[in-house]
Amino acid sequence: MKMSVADYLSQLTSDQVVIEEVEKTAAQAQQKTVLTTAIKFMIEQLDTGHLGQYKMMIKMKKGDPVKFQLETNLINVPMAEAERLDVKLLDKELDYPVNLYLVMESEDINKSGLRIDELANETDQGGKVTELVTKAQEWVAEHLADIVEARA
Repeated sequence: MKMSVADYLSQLTSDQVVIEEVEKTAAQAQQKTVLTTAIKFMIEQLDTGHLGQYKMMIKMKKGDPVKFQLETNLINVPMAEAERLDVKLLDKELDYPVNLYLVMESEDINKSGLRIDELANETDQGGKVTELVTKAQEWVAEHLADIVEARA
């Protein structure tokens, strides 16, 4: 799926983003079945021409819950900060591929409290659910371990 910055921002402001919200423990959040559900949800949104966001609130044994999202965007900027997609970064009229990003928010993840990495670009999104789940599982485990270590 491709989209211009103007179309992307328009869908965000007109509440056309399909959102799923769940709560999980840290152990559940790393399970293949949980991540498979999340990734299949996101691919379904892309396949039907919708922007999507899968929000997972992860309950930790120590400290505040961690926010984890799978999101669609044109570049590695969280949906919540979409206004940063200005003309300095992207041409407003050109069509760009919509990518799938892993987003984690916690005061203990790093100095900015935010980690965002690309999970899948346009060519990675078709039919490679198992590979995407493995990549997401490793990413979630690594960053939750960093948070646990920072809180210890």
